[in-house]
Amino acid sequence: MTDTAAGLRELEARVRKLEDIIEIQHLQSRYAYLLLTQRYARILSDCFAVRAEGISIEFSDSGVFRERAGVERLFRAFEATKEIPGFFTLHMTVNPVIAIAKGGHTARSTWLSPGASASSAGARWIWGPYYVDYIKEDDRWRIHKSLFAPLFRNRYENSWVTETDHGTVKGPLAALADAPPTLYRPYERDRKKQFAGHPELPEAD
Repeated sequence: MTDTAAGLRELEARVRKLEDIIEIQHLQSRYAYLLLTQRYARILSDCFAVRAEGISIEFSDSGVFRERAGVERLFRAFEATKEIPGFFTLHMTVNPVIAIAKGGHTARSTWLSPGASASSAGARWIWGPYYVDYIKEDDRWRIHKSLFAPLFRNRYENSWVTETDHGTVKGPLAALADAPPTLYRPYERDRKKQFAGHPELPEAD
């Protein structure tokens, strides 16, 4: 009887972990879709832990946007992109490595993002890793910290190996960030330590 109860508890824990991983994958996909389709006003409420301390988002050279006020400020600024002819930004997230912490209330992840952006000014490839931490809020997974550090942001017509202009996303965001970027180091063919400073893969406790 004891062995049966222990086995059921172990099975329940394994199922819960699988359900958590699937929910996190859906959450990350929801974020990518809302960003692509310019539903910026929904990103904070649908994807981020709005009551948790320490939430943040950073991508490329945008700088770090901290706490609810910073994330709100970022996506309010993004509303202006709706007026740019042909604009979109696509950040797919694939190849996830997701580690659920002991206790099941926090998680860390690494993703790879083959992405692109476009406007009437031209098109760019934007590829690189995502590092995202999650936290449970009201028994649902939410983004706690999100960092996208693309390896290259080259113009469509150029190779990332020869590209000298990996672009910028600062624009109107430059004066809005709470801190400077921490990890954006676009591709340089002579750099020997391209991934210096990038974290190790997350591991479960």
